[in-house]
Amino acid sequence: MRHPCPVSAVESAVRSAVVRIGALRDGYDGEDGGPRGEFWGSGFFVAPGWVLTSAHVVAKGRGAVWRGERVIGVTTERGDTLAGELACALPRPSAEESAAPWEEPDLAFVRVPETSGVPQPGGLWLSDRSALGSPHVEMYGFSPLLRGGSAVDFVQVSGRASAGAGGPMMLEDAYLPAGCSGGPVVDRERGSVIGVNKGRVRESPAARATPVTALRRFSEAGAHEREVLQEVLRAHDRHHLRRFLGFDWSWPREQYDLEKRRDPGAYVSGFHAHDRAELFGRFAELPAPASSGEVLELVREALHGVLREAHRLHVHAPRNWRDGVGLLYDLHDGRPAGGESSRDRERAAVVLYAAMVCRTVAVRGRAVPRPRTPEEERTAAQPADPVGELETWVRGAAVNLPNGIIRERVGDVLAGTDAPAQGTAYADVLVEIDPDLYGTHPWRIKLVQEDGQVTPVRQSETGVPRHELERDIRAALTHALDKGDIGEHLAAVDFMLPRALFDEPVEMWRAQEAAPGEPFSPHTLPLGYRRTVALRDRDRWMGGHISEWHKRWGAIRQGRMEAVPLVPDTAEEGHGQGPPESGEAAYTRLGLGAPHAVAVHCARTGSGGAAVAMSVAMGAGYPVALWRRCDEQHGDCAQFHEGAAELLRAARPVAGPDGLRAKVRELRNRNAGAQAAGSATAWAGQLVLLYDPPQGLRRADGPLREPVQRS
Repeated sequence: MRHPCPVSAVESAVRSAVVRIGALRDGYDGEDGGPRGEFWGSGFFVAPGWVLTSAHVVAKGRGAVWRGERVIGVTTERGDTLAGELACALPRPSAEESAAPWEEPDLAFVRVPETSGVPQPGGLWLSDRSALGSPHVEMYGFSPLLRGGSAVDFVQVSGRASAGAGGPMMLEDAYLPAGCSGGPVVDRERGSVIGVNKGRVRESPAARATPVTALRRFSEAGAHEREVLQEVLRAHDRHHLRRFLGFDWSWPREQYDLEKRRDPGAYVSGFHAHDRAELFGRFAELPAPASSGEVLELVREALHGVLREAHRLHVHAPRNWRDGVGLLYDLHDGRPAGGESSRDRERAAVVLYAAMVCRTVAVRGRAVPRPRTPEEERTAAQPADPVGELETWVRGAAVNLPNGIIRERVGDVLAGTDAPAQGTAYADVLVEIDPDLYGTHPWRIKLVQEDGQVTPVRQSETGVPRHELERDIRAALTHALDKGDIGEHLAAVDFMLPRALFDEPVEMWRAQEAAPGEPFSPHTLPLGYRRTVALRDRDRWMGGHISEWHKRWGAIRQGRMEAVPLVPDTAEEGHGQGPPESGEAAYTRLGLGAPHAVAVHCARTGSGGAAVAMSVAMGAGYPVALWRRCDEQHGDCAQFHEGAAELLRAARPVAGPDGLRAKVRELRNRNAGAQAAGSATAWAGQLVLLYDPPQGLRRADGPLREPVQRS
């Protein structure tokens, strides 16, 4: 059966939403509708008051745009020119008046305040999916190249899209003329925007686009960008819910018709466009998730509870509740895995997930309605009880689920008798840094889930010099921590370092830098102040497992730990009092230590006899070591060793060796800063912990090992 081209039904709506972007001061003449001045590119409304475009398009306005002045001209299909201002863009320019190299994600939000007497177009529907879906797309924009001169014409081009989940989207079989950058890429089968035009690839007929999933990068950039993204998505989902509940044409109704034409069974079952409009509109009134990890944990629970499928992290980093829904019904690239029953299960997973969201927000405290925008004040669209509104939708949707067990579980979740147990972080973070290679250190950041599964996040195989490591990994570390955190449960951070970097102050690194004038934020604290941070020995992991390592870890797991000096005599006599110890002598002394021994040192371990002794301790299988990051010019070694021994004894009753990580963090924080300089435990402000069990890391194709030991 031959179906008509679905996108033709929405062309008029797209035309009204796609806009020309240029200099506000130039305006348009009344003869041919063309601009008298510069034309920068294209964009499109996603909600009244908000235009999405490419960063390199608005960058043509130079410094006035980057300063946030209202100098961006947004011209609609009707010929109305509205004044807009840049809300945020990524990447940021390197200097106010310079055009930065427009790397990914190359996106910008333009705020377009209401103008009296000038109506604003409705917004296009942004896809919530993480998978690409149909490769058949339509691209839209404006171009001055079709007729020449000052005229700017509307452009619609058909093509095929590929990739786009974790990087650029490639557009093939289509010629995209200059000026279309910033315009939408629309999935022809679903009528939703899946990308933003970026421009042609040099010396190639193909073009590029930025997938809408890249909007999540705004959450990594800083507090301002994160808030703008949430504000735009709330406005988007509120707008489409209002249109759907009204009597006029709406994107959700159009999408529903598209789905029926694509798959006649879709209107009978499955999570369809009407559901999305109603659910996302209710999600828009809730406080945002605390982290990606909070969303991912609920997705995991829903998948396991309904589909019996395990969720793999891969590139997904959901930033809001609607993103989690996309992960539940795009598992098979939008196609049913096994007929209508599969669609029923996917819808059941969404309803169960929505119930878990409802319960999660309710446990935090009933959601406080957000301040209304002027448009919301007019339409009174915001509910007084957002959680109650969501719960009403969930109960209504659950009634029609064919599986009675799932219906019962949804009710239990809403009642609080079967809520997901969020007792740990979703995943911990592993930072691997390689030895110096021609002046640089390659690095990789990974997530380690509770079953030991290791998932890559980001990496740099070229690396950077040692002094640039913190800056270079900062964005990737923020990304990983956001995936790992769940509410009050923060991801631990392990640094797998070569021994030459054991004295690098990684616990003082920051995942985010505080911008000048920004209020205090826990996200900008040193890692070791807020999280448990420990080192792992890369040299030992690369060299293979040794029996002493397993034996000593087995003894320490029982909960008993005993301090032994890493270097002899320092506890009583201080540093440099005795002759240097050979490696063989150190191995004999440390090797004969008790199976539950922990090597302790009151200075740095990166040079001299301490470095030799640390290598010996690792070779003798010591999984835990304590030292402090200071030089040898001090006279409080005896106090340090006494305090370290007491610390190890105190950690015994608190979750065995895992309690040591929390104890070290607590003691380090209590003695950080100049105010603790004169205290009896001032030495603890420089504590370093190596916590390196031989189990816990498992590649996707590796053998199953003992799960990670949690703190």
